[in-house]
Amino acid sequence: MLGLNSFSESGVRILVGLGNPGEEYVGTRHNLGFEVLDLVAERLGASWRRLSRKDGFSGRVKGRVAEVTPAMLGEESRGDGILLLKPMTYMNLSGVAVAALARRLELAPESIFVVYDDLNLPLGRIRLRPGGSPGGHNGIKSLVACLGSEGFPRLRIGIGRSDLDSGRMADPDFVLGRFEESERELLAPVLQASVDCCLAWMKGESLPELMTRFNGFSL
Repeated sequence: MLGLNSFSESGVRILVGLGNPGEEYVGTRHNLGFEVLDLVAERLGASWRRLSRKDGFSGRVKGRVAEVTPAMLGEESRGDGILLLKPMTYMNLSGVAVAALARRLELAPESIFVVYDDLNLPLGRIRLRPGGSPGGHNGIKSLVACLGSEGFPRLRIGIGRSDLDSGRMADPDFVLGRFEESERELLAPVLQASVDCCLAWMKGESLPELMTRFNGFSL
């Protein structure tokens, strides 16, 4: 474990996954951001730990981080160290932990890449954007409010279903529910593509390159 001091000296960036903490939320539609980051950490052999006062915060910051060095990303990496972050604040307050870490490391919004579920995107699709409005997602609303900017790149993973009307999909029970078995089968290649996109960003690939590669992904 290198600690945040070494990362603040190396031009760190942050990869954020949004979700809700607690076993009752594992595997739910709203926790795809957590799920993707867990897969990224597993792929790289990175270990999760809780943020603490030893990381230089004046107060408690609820979040789990995993530290990724350039060496872990391989020789093709064009980037510096990366911190993976899972806010442990519940979705509606996700921005609190993200903004605290951004201030601690003196990061601009464009150095923060966010992965999350999107009800407005069909299941089987992913979409990369350099910024923009929250689109009704409470986690992104919190990030925008706490960072004071919409200018952070984000990877949206579709959870919308064509066989349900918009009212049923907007029901909290839908986003907090678990995927059906048939949906899980569809999600496997989606999650793989999402992990590949995150790794490419971590290695220094530009947003235009990533958008060209991944925005055309569809099952």
